[in-house]
Amino acid sequence: MSLHNEIGAFFDSYVDAFARWDADAVCDLWEPVGLFPSPAGNFAMDRQTFRDHCATLMDFYRQQGVVRPEGRLLSAAELFPQVAEARVAYQMHGEGGVVVAEWEHVYLLRRTDRWRVTLTIPDGEMAAWAARGAQL
Repeated sequence: MSLHNEIGAFFDSYVDAFARWDADAVCDLWEPVGLFPSPAGNFAMDRQTFRDHCATLMDFYRQQGVVRPEGRLLSAAELFPQVAEARVAYQMHGEGGVVVAEWEHVYLLRRTDRWRVTLTIPDGEMAAWAARGAQL
């Protein structure tokens, strides 16, 4: 299987976990500690804190009217053996399929027993929600 297909399958399962509102499944697709560079500064979360963050994020999405998330892998490239970067385009759909918000996200992934996210840059998502007047 090509790297693009592997990473694409990974993000299919990632988006599916969000679509099922399954914070535990999302959390399991991350390394035990994830790094988040952001305009306000870098921060890291351990697994339990990240799991709680996922649950809060899912509640936020529902409050914004999201009923179905959709993600599409735009690009994936191997940076080093077992390390890849990926860019994903997200659309959050509300009732009737209306697009509530959309953005691109950048991830770094590492493969140990399987691919897992180790770092993400959430700037695009934060800007998309801010443009709607919603504070993420």
